[in-house]
Amino acid sequence: MPQFSDFPYPRRYNTLRLLGYDYNSIFQLCAITLVSDLRRPLFADVTLAKSVLTSLLSDQTLTHLRVRAFTLMPDHLHLLAGVRQPERNLRTLLGRFKSYTTQVYWKRSREVVESQKVCLPSTFVEKADPNQSRALLVALMEWRATLRPEVVELKNWPRLRPQQFLRKSLWQEKFFDHVIRNDTDLQENLDYIAMNPVRAGYVTRPQFYPYTGFLY
Repeated sequence: MPQFSDFPYPRRYNTLRLLGYDYNSIFQLCAITLVSDLRRPLFADVTLAKSVLTSLLSDQTLTHLRVRAFTLMPDHLHLLAGVRQPERNLRTLLGRFKSYTTQVYWKRSREVVESQKVCLPSTFVEKADPNQSRALLVALMEWRATLRPEVVELKNWPRLRPQQFLRKSLWQEKFFDHVIRNDTDLQENLDYIAMNPVRAGYVTRPQFYPYTGFLY
């Protein structure tokens, strides 16, 4: 289970791909950032965000891609991931994920353009009774439960307009990656992923963000 430091926030490395690094190694993890085209906050749309994460966590994806942690922000996706079989190439798997989710985006774009409506998180959440709240809070803090986006109020959420779905591309062509070098590096990147929504002001604790997850 990741341990989160309050301050200082872990440093984020944006190093280029290492010369001679084997992207087919089943023992290696990479910190990866996929950014939306033109940094449009498309994943502020709950429907699209759910579809992208459903694709990421599908059996078909996880059969080949080893996902250790993720957080989906309105305009980018952070991953700690590697390959499960040495004959697989991480960059190829990410390319397939981007291609499939782009098709998902096209379908959602047609719906948004036709209806002129996007699906945003709730702006008002009715609180549960104290007994239920205490039990849920304990489960959240121990990462045994995840809040659905429909039942959590996300502060400072981007204003998304239907017109932003008119472009064809979902992702930027290139992505950022950083090879995890040791346990300290791994912990720093786990902390970074968990704290990203907190630093953005969407939630007060990382456990409250509905689009973060850790797989073991």
